[in-house]
Amino acid sequence: MAMFGTESSSTGGSSSTSTGDSPHCWSPGTNVQPGAGVGLNSICFASSGDGPARLGVAPFENGQYVRLLNRGRGGYLFADESGVRVRTDCRRGLINTVWCVQILGGDTPHILLRGAYGRYVAGTPLGADEGHIGILVTQRVLETMDTNVMWRTVPGPRGGGVVLINASSFNGGLRALRTNGKYQRWNTGVSLQCIDRFNARFSSMMEWEVQVIPTRVQRPPFQVGGAAWLCGLQRRGSGEIQVGVRVADDDGNFNIPGPQNLSVPGRSLIELGSVLEDRLGSNFRFRNMSIFIRAGSLGQPFPLLTDLPSELDYFEVVVFMVGTPGYRRLRFPDIDAA
Repeated sequence: MAMFGTESSSTGGSSSTSTGDSPHCWSPGTNVQPGAGVGLNSICFASSGDGPARLGVAPFENGQYVRLLNRGRGGYLFADESGVRVRTDCRRGLINTVWCVQILGGDTPHILLRGAYGRYVAGTPLGADEGHIGILVTQRVLETMDTNVMWRTVPGPRGGGVVLINASSFNGGLRALRTNGKYQRWNTGVSLQCIDRFNARFSSMMEWEVQVIPTRVQRPPFQVGGAAWLCGLQRRGSGEIQVGVRVADDDGNFNIPGPQNLSVPGRSLIELGSVLEDRLGSNFRFRNMSIFIRAGSLGQPFPLLTDLPSELDYFEVVVFMVGTPGYRRLRFPDIDAA
C-alpha cells in the first residue's frame, strides 16, 4: 500500500513520514487521549429498524488516494486554491479533488484526509460562513494530533455511500461533513452539520461516494500555468513567499534538522523549480526531481502537481531525486484513470 505516495509495508496503526524508517511515526500516542471525542461508537438512524449502525473507517484503507463524490448535489470534495477553504467542484481531473488516506490505528481507528497542498480536512469550533449550514471546515496544518482532523464513517442510509463523522463531536452530539447549495448552486462550501446520534437523519448532502484512484510510478503532468487556467484554477497573489526545503537522501529519508528556507518570487511551481535549481547546486535539475508538499511537523507529504495556494505565505516541500531507491518507491495518483 502506498504511504503518502510511497511503497510501504506498514499497516494502519502507524506509518513513517519517509520512505524508510523514521522516528516520526503516525500513531495516536500521547497526543490524543484514548477515544477522545468519540466514545460514541454507534448511530441510530431515524428511519431504520435494523438497530444501531457502527462507526468505523470502512471503506477507506491506509495509503489510498481517493475522490469523494457528494451524493446530494454532485461535485467532489475539493481543496480550494486558497489553501484554506474546502468546497465541492465538478472538475474531476484536477489534483485538488484527490485526497490521500491515513488510518490511525488503536482501539478506535480514525481517518485523516490530506489534500493537494499537504493540508488536512479539519473541523473547527467556528460557525460556517454565511449561507452555509453548521460549523466551519478548513484545510489545516498538522502540528498536533487532535480530534478536529480525525474522522470516522458510517454507511449512508441510501446505500453505496458513507457519512463522514468528525471526531471532535462531544456531549452526545455528532457532526457530519456536508456540502451546501443544493438549490443555490453557486454555494459550493463544505461544512459540518450537527446530528442526533439517537435519532440520526442524514440528508443526501452528507453522503459521499468513495472513489479509489489507482496509483502509478510516473509523476502525472503538472497542472500549472496555462493548463491551470484551462482547467479553471485561478492563481492569485504574486508577491515573494518563503519555502522551507528538505532534500530526501537516497533512501527517501527526510527527517533532518530544520529545512533550508528559500525566497520564491511568486507561487508558480515552475518558478519554485527554478529557485531550487539555483540554490541546491548543479546536480539538481527540475526535470530530475519530484517535489512533495508538507504541512506541519506531523504532516506527511503529498505530491505537488500544481501552483502553490494563494492565501498562504510559507510552505514546506520535500525533494526526491530521480533514480534513487527512495524515488523508485514513490507512488502517484493516476488522475486520468477511469
